[in-house]
This record gives sequence, C-alpha cells and structure tokens, in this order.
Amino acid sequence: MKIIFGVLMDTEIEAIILSVLGWNQEHEVYVFANAVFSNKEILKVNEIGIINCEKKRFYLPAYGLANFTNEEFDTEKLYSFKPGNIGFSEWSDLFYQSFGVNGAIGILFLILSVFRDVIFNQVRFFPFLFLFGDFGTGKTSYVERLLSLFGSDIIGTPLNNATSIALSRLASTRINSLFYFKEYTNETDEKAQDFILTAYDGAGRTTGVKSNDNKTKSFPVRSGLIFDGNHLPTQKTAILSRMILLNFEESKFSDTQKGAYDKLKTAADNGLGNVLIEILSQRELFQNEFKESFAKNVSDLKTSYKETFPERTINHVALLMTPATILWDKLKFPFDFISVRRSIIENAENQNNLLKQSGAVSIFWESFSNSIKKGLVIEFNGFNSKIAHFNIKKLNNIPIDIIQIKIASLYPIYVRYCRENNATFLDHNSLRMILTSKSNKEFLPGSQKGRGLAIVDTDFGSCYQFSYKKVDNSIYLTDIEINL
Repeated sequence: MKIIFGVLMDTEIEAIILSVLGWNQEHEVYVFANAVFSNKEILKVNEIGIINCEKKRFYLPAYGLANFTNEEFDTEKLYSFKPGNIGFSEWSDLFYQSFGVNGAIGILFLILSVFRDVIFNQVRFFPFLFLFGDFGTGKTSYVERLLSLFGSDIIGTPLNNATSIALSRLASTRINSLFYFKEYTNETDEKAQDFILTAYDGAGRTTGVKSNDNKTKSFPVRSGLIFDGNHLPTQKTAILSRMILLNFEESKFSDTQKGAYDKLKTAADNGLGNVLIEILSQRELFQNEFKESFAKNVSDLKTSYKETFPERTINHVALLMTPATILWDKLKFPFDFISVRRSIIENAENQNNLLKQSGAVSIFWESFSNSIKKGLVIEFNGFNSKIAHFNIKKLNNIPIDIIQIKIASLYPIYVRYCRENNATFLDHNSLRMILTSKSNKEFLPGSQKGRGLAIVDTDFGSCYQFSYKKVDNSIYLTDIEINL
C-alpha cells in the first residue's frame, strides 16, 4: 500500500483551486465553470478539471473528475463558457434594436458590471438596475439576454422566495458578473430591503463563525445586481435612489424589434461568450482610464445639472457614460454618443421627479392614515359636507374604488404630522400639484368644464378623486395602508 501511495504522490499534479467564479485578482484570470480567460485567451479544462496556464495549473471543481455526478455543482456548471457565433458589435446592435434606450443603458451597465472591481475600488459604490413594468413588457427577456453572456444561468432568483442570508451568500459567489433578483413587491421582506441598501456599498451579510476567538465571515457583494417588479420600491426612498430605473411600458412590439429579438435569442442559444471576451479584453485600458474619465464626466454634469440633480444621481449618470467615454474607439457601439447621453439624462430626470413625488405622496397618505387613527379627520356621512375631509364614493357604473378628499382642509393636518415626525412638508400649491400630477397614477382628474383637475360632487362638494385598492377592511393608496 505504501508503494502504491508513493507512486501516486510522485505522479500527482498540484493545482490552484479556483472556487469563486468571475474575476480572480490574485491570478488575473476570469473564471468560468469550465474555462479561464487569461492574457486574452480562453483556456479550457481537461478531463479531470485542470487547466495549464503558463507556469500555473488551475483546478475548476465543477468539472473535476471527483464531482462529475455531484449535484451541488449543477448551478455552477451553468456558468460555462460558450463562445457562440457573434461578437460585441452584432450583439449590441441587436440588443439596442430590441430594447431601444433601455437597451443602450443595459449595454453600458453590463460593461460596468464586468469591471465592477475597478469601479468600486475607486468610488466605493455601485448602483443597481431596476426594471419597472407590468407583465408582458419585456423585462425578463431583457435580463435573460444580458445574463446569456455569462452562460446558461438566466432564471433569476425571486426576492420573496429567498431569505436575506441566501441573497447575500448567492451574490458573493461571483465577482464582476451579473445577478438577477426578480419580482420586487410591496411584501418584499424588510431584511431583503436592508440587503439592497447595504449591497450598494458592497457590503453583504456578516455571520459568526463557531470558534473561540469571535471570528466572523462576510459575504460581500462584488457583482452587478438587476431587480425587477411591477411595484416601485418607494417604501424606502433610499432604495430607489440607489437604483437606475428603467421603465418598461410597451406590451406591443414593432416588427423590427421582434426580428432583432428573435436573432438575439438564437445567438444566445448558441452562446455569447465571445461578446464577453471582447469586453474583458479591454480591462487594462478601462482600469488605466476609469478614474480620470469618471471624474471628468462628473465635472461636466455638475456644470449643467448641479441644481437639478442630487450628487448621487450625477454620479450614476456619469458612471453610465464612462464605458462609452473610454471604449468608444475600441468597441463598436450601436448608438450615437450625444443622443444616448441625452437619453440617460432624461431618464435620470424622470427618476429624480419620481423620487420627489413618491416621497411626498407617500408622506401625505401616511399623515392621512395616522390622522384617521387619531380621529383628526372626518368622513362624509351625507350631511356634514362643511366639516368632512374625505368621502368614500360608491359608483355603480365605474368598476373602481374611489376616495374623494379636500386637500385644503387636510393641509394643516398634513403639516402637523410632518412637524411631529421631522419630515419635510411642501407648501399647499406644491402638494396639490404633486398629488394631481400625471405621474400619480391613482389620481383621477375631473372632466367638468371650468373645474380644472378638481370635481364638484353633488353631495360632498369640491374635491379631488383618487382610486384605491381594497384589501379586507383596509384601503391602500401609494402602498400606504389606511384603516377606515
């Protein structure tokens, strides 16, 4: 037996285990489950999971002989390199044709994610993409075509079916890649929301290790994250401010979009690894020029938009433009630089307005809900129109639930609530304008001639109408629960 072990030891091959997928800074290679990208060359595993890379040998566990039937590596094997038949130019053109401005932003975000470590080491933050829209508007198809560059793991993880611990651990398993967390809703767990907040700064969950010296283990987030949902994350304004929001509104697509997407899907089925390799090949250039390029983009934006955007929004816009600034002559982008910059700024303006409005509208309905609990507001009973603040309107010919309110009489109550809770309150006209703006989908503008956006109810008087959702004995406005 000793002789056998001796022979085996003499013939064994020493190799460095690469257990984390994505970028490996120590060895300067990008790790797939079945290959590594090193010095602008793809090197694949042999029959026992080993790669010869110059003077080093690497061992990739997912394709190791000992793990051939090990189901624990099934998910990891999805992250396998598939070269495919197209490069960056054709892929980006098809993606842009399929998704328009959202596609342009997705291309830039993908490049940022591939070089996330370079970015984070300089700026110490990394924003997320949030895809907002109803079912059938193309959100899932959009993400799948981005994830296809990294292999076949394109399913995504439902936020409401995973604990914050699981989310944190999952997001720490790859470096400079993409993760997809789907179906953000109003019921998304508080701890999952906290995970999103901390992931922006690269922090994941920290857990204790069973030992005598109080050691801990951290699960840092080191890849780009994409979220989607048909509910905006407005419960915590801080979450939305960390997102780059993309609206998906169309459920009908042009023949050009359909044709481009069909070609894109066929290409993805064959693999899009060569697209990723083209991007990875520009790492040295990106690393050398990122700091200066990002700083210049920030400076240019502050010159024109300092009074328009908060600093975080300026940073996000500048960050999105940086890949195009650095790589414009190296990668063939499918869009015009000036027009895509304008589109990114317009998208940021819309999101900034939404941040202001969603925060203010939520605070108003919170004050309304709180004041009902305290008995400070009065419901219309058919005879008290002069002192009543609101009316639940029942209309047989309209299949929606309506609440009518008198903003002027509610305004002092709203101001008092804000002062008691250290919240910023708006002046009366600003509050009315935000509550009745087109972006507030719950507002129902009046159609009576000469009354503007208000209506005159025969019994209740002059008021503003809003639709609400009813669940059991509660109604919901802007996701705020109101118990009548």
